[in-house]
Amino acid sequence: MQVNILGFGNMGQAIAKALLANRFSAKIIVSDKSKVAASGVSFDADFRTLARADVVIIAVKPQDVPVLAGQVRGKIRDGAVVVSIAAGLKINKLKRLFRHGKIVRVMPNLGLSVGQGIAAWKSAGLLAAEKRLAQKFLNAVSENFEVGDEKLIDAVTAISGSGPAYFFYFAESLGKAARRLGLSQKQSLLLVSKTMAAAAELQGEGDYQALIAKVRSKKGTTDAALKVFQKRKFFTIVNQAVTAAHRRAEELSK
Repeated sequence: MQVNILGFGNMGQAIAKALLANRFSAKIIVSDKSKVAASGVSFDADFRTLARADVVIIAVKPQDVPVLAGQVRGKIRDGAVVVSIAAGLKINKLKRLFRHGKIVRVMPNLGLSVGQGIAAWKSAGLLAAEKRLAQKFLNAVSENFEVGDEKLIDAVTAISGSGPAYFFYFAESLGKAARRLGLSQKQSLLLVSKTMAAAAELQGEGDYQALIAKVRSKKGTTDAALKVFQKRKFFTIVNQAVTAAHRRAEELSK
């Protein structure tokens, strides 16, 4: 099997890393404007190997996809499965741009670079065997699920695609608060990073109210903090932020 990754930025590199870590049985070939050193992959700056690809990954930035499509149009064999991770580009638009009928649109997230990814996808034009191939590929990259309606990809984008940045933003704010209380930069970073890592491990199946109850005691320190969150309508802020991300994802999809 041959997998060609077109675009080798953060996500392209993360996909290659995941495939190699999971010992996915395929030759991995990368095409990018700049040759990034990476073990386990071959480079093809001129798309000479593209005609032999079984899976073609579109991993450039969304705004660069039309230019890329113009460069590779007609070079992808009819039986290849084209997998796009470009946010906002719908399947029908991808079909038109690449003049190719077998498309899988995927929304992964940065977590796949550390073996903790989650991705949602929708396919079109795939035969049963081709869909099994796509599923096998996706399983090697990240935990994943298929959505019934392509519109839900925009919701996934707003939650898990953008989601890591929300947690980093909260962690940064917590670190700033720690420094205002007199802790050093190093101490604040250590406390916040270890607390976030522990919370991720503890969450299990996501019964968040039960987990909060394990930390919160009546009239205790956690109770005092959470009351501020509730008074300032923390959920409303989060909901408004996610809604804004979702709205933007829909705009990019038009």
